[in-house]
Amino acid sequence: MQIMPAQILTGTTGLATVDGTITEPAILARIHPRLPHPQEPSLLMIDWVKQRCNARWIAAEQSWRIHGLGTLTPEQTLAEAGITVDWSTCPEPLRTAPSLNALAMPLAKLHGNGRLVMVRHRLAGYDLTKELLGAGAVWDKERELFWTYVADVLDKNGDIRPGVLWPEDAVAAAYQMRTLPSVPEALAPLARHLSAALHINDIPDDQTRRIAPAGLPVTARDPYDYQKAGALAVAAGRSCLFDEPGLGKSLQALLAVRMRAARRTIIVCPPLLTTNWAREADMTGFGSVAVFRAGRKEPALPDEGVVIIADSMLAARPATAERLRAWAPDEMIVDEAHRLKTIGSKRSEAVLNVATRVRNAPIALTGTPIFAAPHELVPVLELTRMLAPVFGGRGPFLEDFCTQDRFNGWHARKSALPRLKALLEHYVWVRRRKRDALPQLPLKQRTNLPLDVQLTGYRKAHKDVIARVQSWVTWFRNEHGRDPEKPEIEEYAKSASFEIVSQLRRAAGLAKVDAAKELIQAHVDATGFAESGGIRRWNRPLIVWTHHLDVAAALLDALPQAEAIIGSTSDAARDSIVDRFQDGLIPVLVAAITKAGVGLTLTRSSDSIFVETDWTPALIVQAEDRTNRIGATQASSYTTLVALGTLDEAVQRVLARKSKVLAALGDNDSVNTMPEEDMVGLMEIAILVIEEAIRTSSRA
Repeated sequence: MQIMPAQILTGTTGLATVDGTITEPAILARIHPRLPHPQEPSLLMIDWVKQRCNARWIAAEQSWRIHGLGTLTPEQTLAEAGITVDWSTCPEPLRTAPSLNALAMPLAKLHGNGRLVMVRHRLAGYDLTKELLGAGAVWDKERELFWTYVADVLDKNGDIRPGVLWPEDAVAAAYQMRTLPSVPEALAPLARHLSAALHINDIPDDQTRRIAPAGLPVTARDPYDYQKAGALAVAAGRSCLFDEPGLGKSLQALLAVRMRAARRTIIVCPPLLTTNWAREADMTGFGSVAVFRAGRKEPALPDEGVVIIADSMLAARPATAERLRAWAPDEMIVDEAHRLKTIGSKRSEAVLNVATRVRNAPIALTGTPIFAAPHELVPVLELTRMLAPVFGGRGPFLEDFCTQDRFNGWHARKSALPRLKALLEHYVWVRRRKRDALPQLPLKQRTNLPLDVQLTGYRKAHKDVIARVQSWVTWFRNEHGRDPEKPEIEEYAKSASFEIVSQLRRAAGLAKVDAAKELIQAHVDATGFAESGGIRRWNRPLIVWTHHLDVAAALLDALPQAEAIIGSTSDAARDSIVDRFQDGLIPVLVAAITKAGVGLTLTRSSDSIFVETDWTPALIVQAEDRTNRIGATQASSYTTLVALGTLDEAVQRVLARKSKVLAALGDNDSVNTMPEEDMVGLMEIAILVIEEAIRTSSRA
């Protein structure tokens, strides 16, 4: 920017005016870019505005529009920078401000949902406001404001966070949320005992009737003793039902809701489980059941009864979510609650917003509460109203149990995991292990089967990936006259890692199809079938797990007797396939880990082949547990196909590394492992590919 000498007052580096509004003030600054900063002579003013301010260049006005200065005293900061501020042209509302400093402190407002606070950073700027709000704040790029959990209005010690203009209603809501007991004090010792109990034989009737005055509900199925204990614990307020997969959490949750004499209950679940939940509710003695189904007219909401809706539908239909909020339910059950793991995601926000209108603390069901890091527990703990009273809020939880990398990703603070587990056990969850609750369940048997596969297709995919990366390398060299170095490689990998690795994963899956076909056919031939009355029932039907659609399609083309539950399978078709599979009428079921890996009972099978796996060990565990749950009568075996010379080996190392976090909070032993030297993750794998492309390009 060229600026005439007459525009600069003696002893100044620039002129500024005030613009914007009380909630979103801004400074329009005309500076001499090559003058040094008066207090820091080595810093040019152009670098000061770029590095120290939240600013953007407005060409039409030949000015920098500064939205933040990183300070609560902007008058002093601008004076030290030699910038003179002219208030004479500022908009009328801003003239009521006594000083520029009065426009600095971030301004907060309690959202209508009562659980979030909106915060405008004002002249304090993005970085300082983020620091003031703590680790739990989420930036909304579209609206250019922060969202923070209402309990985080208070810091870890229960004091109001300084440096922000908090409204009185937000402060009052924060105090109320912090002091709300997660479990009624009189029931806390009993609930704690029940949370890990396998029976209630040692608990007098007068104690259980403190939780369930009418006694245990009568249902079409007699619950196991551990299910009675779990239902009582949940009904007492232990609303995180985190039993290991296969222990019948849905029945326990429904029993708990009945114990609390609910009139209106919402059940939120994955799309593929809506019908299953309707059946469960009917068998547990609920009256009217309304199910929201995709592509159909929305049902009428009963005056009393159960409403079942998919979490994805709740996220996609804001009007429906508001309709359910207005229904004012007494209870809410959220199945597969780990699907809410992403803080601020559309799905988690939709569910949490409906949950604010539920009278009792919603009940969260998951057998895999923690995936890659403890931060994934935050939405579930908020849902169940445990986050504030037990952990102090979102920010304190993240600060205590997580660390953040330079890409803003959260990771477990491993030294704190034992304390987290102790808090969860003492105050929060109901969690029993299968081997304790159901000793009759067979042990899992796992095997990795390395395969020498035809790598032609994989090498082509690898070549394509290398060529794509080399295009970036060529561009970088043309732009900078040198090879990219570590920081640039990491930045590129951050945006391109998923695409790079995904193509190689898919190619590895396709490379195993021929070998898998042979193994599957050999299993079917060896195990055979029994025939009676012209009906053939397979002795040991096989489940074949996949991830990519074209891998599943290739297997189905090669196996005419196989059927599939994949992304395109309708709910009705899925239910029919499950019924026929359980009846022994299907020899091979090709199943997508993300479509059939949760909620379904496939205990007719005791044998599974993982043609493909997933990055996340908990998803693999859930897929395994379709055969290893209530009703299983045989030992379950799982064979994972590992294509040598492909990405498969690295995937197994990633699974082994992620499983260490799970093991720190439980007894998870559910991950196939390859040799653990050279452990690499998604980013690291992408970086290796990028570095290979650079080397190859240099030799060309």
